[in-house]
Amino acid sequence: MRLHLPSGAIADLDVGRARAAARTAKGRGIARDVEVLSAARVLRAERDGIPLDLPSLTLCDLHLLRVALARRGAIDEPEIVIPCHNCEATLRIAPSMGVELGPFVDDELDDPELDAPFPFDRDQPIPAVRVGRTRARTIRLAKRTVGEARALWSRDPALPLAVVPSIITAMGIVALGEERRASVMSRALARASDDAWDEICAIWEEANGHARLFATARCDACGANNAVAAPAVRELGTTGGSFSARRRGAGAGTWDGDAFEQMVRRHADVAYRAMKLRNIDLVVDEGVPMVDDGGEPLLGCYTPPHVDPDLGIERPPEVRLFARSFRAELLEDPAFDLDGEVRETIEHELEHHLSFLAGDDPMDDEEREAIVLEQRRQVGRRESTRRGFRAIGADLVGFVRLGWPLLLIGALAAWLAHCAR
Repeated sequence: MRLHLPSGAIADLDVGRARAAARTAKGRGIARDVEVLSAARVLRAERDGIPLDLPSLTLCDLHLLRVALARRGAIDEPEIVIPCHNCEATLRIAPSMGVELGPFVDDELDDPELDAPFPFDRDQPIPAVRVGRTRARTIRLAKRTVGEARALWSRDPALPLAVVPSIITAMGIVALGEERRASVMSRALARASDDAWDEICAIWEEANGHARLFATARCDACGANNAVAAPAVRELGTTGGSFSARRRGAGAGTWDGDAFEQMVRRHADVAYRAMKLRNIDLVVDEGVPMVDDGGEPLLGCYTPPHVDPDLGIERPPEVRLFARSFRAELLEDPAFDLDGEVRETIEHELEHHLSFLAGDDPMDDEEREAIVLEQRRQVGRRESTRRGFRAIGADLVGFVRLGWPLLLIGALAAWLAHCAR
């Protein structure tokens, strides 16, 4: 299996040899995977076939190789249990099994967002951490290779992470505010608040992970897609879902449902008058949000006039805003412009109503096209094309399998007509 690694190297991965090496591996967790990848002729450079130096690869490269081994069944990956971010139903998933490897196989790591490198040269903001007599509000990381991060992945994954100087060095924490000494930084971070430590872990995962190394767990209860980082076992612990879910926004505790509904009504009054619309129901829904075709929870939705299937009565058109979606956005990003997004959502849904009255809704077509393009972006251009051809082939085979009697009858009729002539 040939893979284009995030670092730019091209690796040939012998899955059969890896599977054999895994049967005799003695390590646990990441250490086991490193042992498997280090076995003879498992990992080789693409150009000359010589063994690839695993310790010199980045941690992001290691994550991809571990995902590939799990996808091909060479190593086992534990299932994790997470709550759905939309409805909180329980989900079980082995993350590596859902990662799209097409872009890594086809050398399509050119997306300006998904494949953007982490800015190691910049300070990252964090909640305040006391360092001696001062407070640090930034952290800076340096890129770490597999060899340099040995203290992280070689430890017992069942034990809590001890924040000691060797761990600080392995994580690549080179600055905590103005402090540069690993011994001082380790003592400060060992006493840091949970909010600060969670933020640092999230930043570290972004720096050493990859935006494509995610699986999507679709919730059977509400249909929402949940992004789960892969592989499941990480250097800092077992992943519990998306990186953003581990961040705690300051705006989370300031939610006021009554104030939100008043805001919605105020913006709706302005929008209805400006667009000269009336007799459109407005609902602020506190329940589980609906999701779009891509599994993303909606901020709002529009329903045209229809006959209620249960009551058999005519229902007027409706604009519905989902309070929990807005609250989730505020939870993830305290700088989220709640007032502006409410206004924009109402106006957007009213535009859908005007399109309904006109008999054509180009916005709906654009939204569906955007979902398809996003899926293609994740899957990869060539893999999307291959899947399209496979789907056409499957449809053709299905048609032949089910329609052969009709084909036979048609051929027989044509032959009889020919004989009659």
